[in-house]
Amino acid sequence: MRYLNICSKRTITSPTGPKNIFHKVGVVKITENGGWFIQMFQQPDVDFQIFPSQDEELPIIES
Repeated sequence: MRYLNICSKRTITSPTGPKNIFHKVGVVKITENGGWFIQMFQQPDVDFQIFPSQDEELPIIES
């Protein structure tokens, strides 16, 4: 199994100038069978499965 980190980036001001801080918010799990899953730490015990696009258009959301 392979894991990829999902991080959020925050830029802070330090005495030496801007500094980027990365917070780990989840992981992408890639199984040996080719399955891809996202696990977000904000929603424990929930795995989201990733599927390839089927050439479907995204819905238009009007604000």
